[in-house]
Amino acid sequence: MDGISVYSEDTRATQVPNEFIDYYMPRANGTFVKVYLYLLRCLTAPELKFGISVIADALEETEKDILRALRYWERENVLSLTWDEQDDIRGIKLNRLTRPAQEAPFTAASSAPAISDASALHHADTLSATREDAVSAQTERTAPAQLPEYSPAQLEAFADRFDTGWLLHAVEGYLERLLKPADVQLILFLHEELHFSSELILHLYEYCVSKGKKTPSYIQKVALSWHEEGIDTVEKAEERSLQFDSCFTAVNRAFALNRAPGISERRFLSRWSAFGFSPDLIEEACSRTLLSTSRPDFKYADRILERWHENNVHTMSDIKKLDDAHNARSTRTPKGQASEAKQPGGNRFNAFPQRDYSGSDLTALESALLARPDSR
Repeated sequence: MDGISVYSEDTRATQVPNEFIDYYMPRANGTFVKVYLYLLRCLTAPELKFGISVIADALEETEKDILRALRYWERENVLSLTWDEQDDIRGIKLNRLTRPAQEAPFTAASSAPAISDASALHHADTLSATREDAVSAQTERTAPAQLPEYSPAQLEAFADRFDTGWLLHAVEGYLERLLKPADVQLILFLHEELHFSSELILHLYEYCVSKGKKTPSYIQKVALSWHEEGIDTVEKAEERSLQFDSCFTAVNRAFALNRAPGISERRFLSRWSAFGFSPDLIEEACSRTLLSTSRPDFKYADRILERWHENNVHTMSDIKKLDDAHNARSTRTPKGQASEAKQPGGNRFNAFPQRDYSGSDLTALESALLARPDSR
């Protein structure tokens, strides 16, 4: 249906720049859009209390999400942030928006060719899938296993770029120190080779720092693990971290590792998380592994968990049923088979031939013993 008019009875309104709706809003996520709209609302209501925590409470988001949104809009040149000596935000200036040079002019819906709703949805799904497949294929082709050696000129150019300079500043805040060349090397690797978005890079550093790990080598290992598992958004990383952390906590408690898992061990943890086992089941498998092998053997624990997965084990009661069935099979004697004690030669201590003694033989033996001098 064409020719629909849009109007409002309420003249109280917050003015939103057309450029924001046409060019910036379509490629931003919902939280980022909410934050920008709330900032516009604050311009028309100076009496409102303002602060990061206030915005977070009003939008029902975390303070970290609000800061991430502000950094994103600063990178897009939608706003400018002013920081104090303690790296706290002290000012937010909403910039005058213009059409980005790489964007096509806005085209009204009436000028678009007529197309059915079903065709439009199919076209959008196909285009989205094609883009995702292309990005995925490009990532798999271009991601090296080791960190390349970037030249000082490359590092300097990366730091001077408008869209990445703010990222380095944000990482410094997480690390609570100035960046070293190794840090910039790693961030450039994450951005250019692994194709991590700036938001995902920030989440990566936030995650590692929360674990008390700030070394580039550790952060690189986590990043490669995420890339191998196809984690390319903050949402996927948060979901994976929740599952992986609960799994690792159970394993660390049972095996008493007190260390971060290695790359091969991480593969086992990811596999067990994919099985959907609860932490108590994983801990039980690891405890049984220690009782059987006296050491933290991930392969042995994997065999236990794989057997449980094949038998649709989901609770501790399921494990008990499986154990009871196994014990019943172990103690059951197959039909037609005599016990080892009744089989000739079944006992290795009875392998020699046995003699049968008569009554007269026993009497003669007793008389001979009594006749011996040492028997008295």
